[in-house]
Amino acid sequence: MSLPRCNGVGRQATQVDTTLRHFYTTVRAGAVRLSDGGGPFGFDVMVALLVDDLLTAYRCDAIIETGCFLGDTTAYLAHRYPDLPVRTCDINSDYAAFTRRRLAGHPNVRVDCQDSPDFVTWAAGRYRQPLFFLDAHWGEDWPLRRELAAVARGVVLIHDFDVGHPRFAYDTYDGLVCGPQVLALMLEPPPMYFTPDPNAAWPLPCLQVGRRAGVGVVPFGLDPGPLYDHPALLRHELHPEEVGTP
Repeated sequence: MSLPRCNGVGRQATQVDTTLRHFYTTVRAGAVRLSDGGGPFGFDVMVALLVDDLLTAYRCDAIIETGCFLGDTTAYLAHRYPDLPVRTCDINSDYAAFTRRRLAGHPNVRVDCQDSPDFVTWAAGRYRQPLFFLDAHWGEDWPLRRELAAVARGVVLIHDFDVGHPRFAYDTYDGLVCGPQVLALMLEPPPMYFTPDPNAAWPLPCLQVGRRAGVGVVPFGLDPGPLYDHPALLRHELHPEEVGTP
């Protein structure tokens, strides 16, 4: 099954309308602290549209988020996909409690105060092929490598990923860039990964004029074929011996 074309051909207008309505009506509580002003997916609607495509192409049975903070992305996901389980966590008990209260009326949401790698391990054993949104990039202990090691099967979106373009920000921890270097350090590195094409013709402009984060897409245990023809994604082969690491 191929992903829908991002210029609107093959993607139902009602689906886009639903995504935009929920995306732009989600309260940006993260504005109290986040450099991007908060909002779902760092207020990048292109990521929201990409998530639509990934969920459809891979028929994911749950959405797993790590690092909910104040729940902007969680709230969007809860409203946009009421028929899918949305599971999220934060290691900070105050953030988890706030997000839990914020979404108390949504039975499809579960919020845990838990170390994210343990949370991913739990989710990987419970769901067949979820979509993982890995965004627990805060504090001294960077859990991304342990999160990736816990994923057995599913589509992974890594936030704050180096896509090789100056417009898109990424994180660095102790000299290790959140990018292909992290994937190369895995015990079994994936043969390829995907990043959004900065020059892709999405059906509408991104209104994030501040910090815009890159994302990396990796299918684990799944056929990457559905990603090949997506006109908004670039495919990259991963050669661990050629990727510089600290």
